[in-house]
Amino acid sequence: MSPTYPLLFALGTLAGLGWLLLMDPQRRSKGARLDPDAASLLRLDAGLAALATGLAGARLGYVAAHAAYFADHIGEAFILSAGGLSWVGGALGALMGVTALAAFRRSSAWALADALAIPAAMLAAASWTGCLIDGCGFGRPLPAAVTSPFASDFFDSRMPRWPTQLLGALACFSLALGLLALEPRGVRPGVLACLTLTGLGLTALALSFTRGDPLPLWGGVRLDAIGAALIAALGLGGTVLRLRSSSA
Repeated sequence: MSPTYPLLFALGTLAGLGWLLLMDPQRRSKGARLDPDAASLLRLDAGLAALATGLAGARLGYVAAHAAYFADHIGEAFILSAGGLSWVGGALGALMGVTALAAFRRSSAWALADALAIPAAMLAAASWTGCLIDGCGFGRPLPAAVTSPFASDFFDSRMPRWPTQLLGALACFSLALGLLALEPRGVRPGVLACLTLTGLGLTALALSFTRGDPLPLWGGVRLDAIGAALIAALGLGGTVLRLRSSSA
């Protein structure tokens, strides 16, 4: 694996953890960014819990998706440096980690999940950028007459492809900006988290139809498309429930 993707993933993770510690919207408005309080430390704990369980879930999801291969290479399932993470498994694992921490600390799982919304979008944008540079998650070939700048694959080919990675990075960056604008408005707890799941799921679902990298199929449909649809449905359902509860 090229070092670029892991590097950008690590930088995105560090940026997200720093955001959790220092960038609370209420404290930000008071100029207290560099004075972490107990709530900031709790958000940081939530970020670390989500990172640990998210990485475990991401690897487990990838291994499950490629079960036929790992059945004969079980030892490789535990080698993260070899590459192979499922963002769907990572998202589900992160949610489990945040929920478990909230129960342990007797805090609101919705509020902690909301705190992770912008860092999650930032990490997704960094991951797509890493794929753009390293050539993973590449797009389908386009007709030779079509020009497709900023598209790459791990074959180092010169054929034009869908700029899938670039579109993914731009979409996730736009999602982060939208969440940043919405965060200070005091929306119902849980809405930001659910909107993030919806945005990431719909983005991945749309881009799955442009991807050309190999992935197992289920019923003739790419597994990443199925997983993205499930995440988007989970986010949409959660958004509706939280908005209804605010009007009840």
